[in-house]
Amino acid sequence: MRSVIGSVIRYVVRAASLMLMALPLQGQNVGTLMHQADSAFTAKDRARARQLYRRVFAKDPDQSRAAYRLGLLAANDEEALAWFKRYAALERDDAWGWVAVGERSLRVGRTVEAREAYQRAATLEPTDDDIRQRFAKARLRAAPAVEPQFGYARDSDDGTTSKFGASGDVALRGGWRVGARLSRSTISDGFVDATLSESMLRLEGRPRAAWRIDLAGGAANLTSPSDSSWPTFLADARARWRSGGAAAEVRVRRFALGTSPALVAGHAVQNEVRVGVEMPAGPFRIRAAERMGIIDVATESGNRRTQTDLALVVPRGWRGEISAQYHRTGYERASAAGYFAPGLVESIEGGTYWDLGGDGAVSASVDLGAGAQRLVLQGTAAGPWKPALRGWAALSVDLSRTVQWRAEAEAYSAPFAPVGAATSADWRYGSFTTGLQLRLP
Repeated sequence: MRSVIGSVIRYVVRAASLMLMALPLQGQNVGTLMHQADSAFTAKDRARARQLYRRVFAKDPDQSRAAYRLGLLAANDEEALAWFKRYAALERDDAWGWVAVGERSLRVGRTVEAREAYQRAATLEPTDDDIRQRFAKARLRAAPAVEPQFGYARDSDDGTTSKFGASGDVALRGGWRVGARLSRSTISDGFVDATLSESMLRLEGRPRAAWRIDLAGGAANLTSPSDSSWPTFLADARARWRSGGAAAEVRVRRFALGTSPALVAGHAVQNEVRVGVEMPAGPFRIRAAERMGIIDVATESGNRRTQTDLALVVPRGWRGEISAQYHRTGYERASAAGYFAPGLVESIEGGTYWDLGGDGAVSASVDLGAGAQRLVLQGTAAGPWKPALRGWAALSVDLSRTVQWRAEAEAYSAPFAPVGAATSADWRYGSFTTGLQLRLP
């Protein structure tokens, strides 16, 4: 008898369990899961809160609070943006949901989408000053920009280059900007002048949060007193990837080597490829890059140029770093075309970089290096170590809401040039560029 009663009880319990399991999952579990998820969120247990909110959203895709919290708990800006978009789709009349979409869109470089999200928020809350300010900022970031520029450079061999031009771009959806640049340079060695005119189209953007792509192409026209003008095509393609602490970069370039009238007359161009990586190593970062280029001149066959860069970096927060660097540059053979081509140049230096930017009216960046270098001429022994110095600085000042003054200065004391070719062994170089960026909202 007892066994019969026990069997009946077990049957009733099992039937009741099956009936409960047949009830709608939302009514059975969502409320409890939300309570547990909110408790974990309040306790700052991010991993558990994320797991619970995901379970809530899987059971009830209309749970807007779960979507918003998952945006706050996302591992990166791209994931956060996706969750905030879901929240905004569920709560279309919540201005702050659109603010969240706008903020994350700006972080991943999607300025057009950010402007549209802030505009939606401003329509819902037209008297909120914070939203209006955010909308104005996003409009400026997405606005077309025009920048007239002027630059001047001088080296220790009395070579000078004066340059003027203008660039501009417009924002596209998906985080892309398309633009153009026109410039004209007058190049002098103290006796004769040459000219270099360039026109370039540019496309740049971030198709993914971890990727940045920059593409440019166009044409150059060069003239010198000893030769009629000659055209050549230009190209510059760069892909950069960064995820967590690791990064990689590949760049391919072709440019006219118009740094002296002799090189202009020789129809000198340089083609090069550069591959770089960056890796975390405990409290340090290791950077390595390899560059290989070919300098083509009408009077000579191509001359191969190689360069190796190594650096051990100590980050100092997000604003700066200090580093120990090693650079090695060499040419396949000497040249009589008007550029200095040693067999080897080695330099060891200490460097520091600081970014003093932000959302203020004034921002600045500096990159400085000091150390020693030695030179190996083609077919000779290494020379003595000598001092080597370099410096770069950039400054921007907001003159108004839509006008920004920019300036950039660069200086080298080393037998290698930022464009790839110096003119002598004891070469020194300095340049200054300035311009006004005009936003057209």
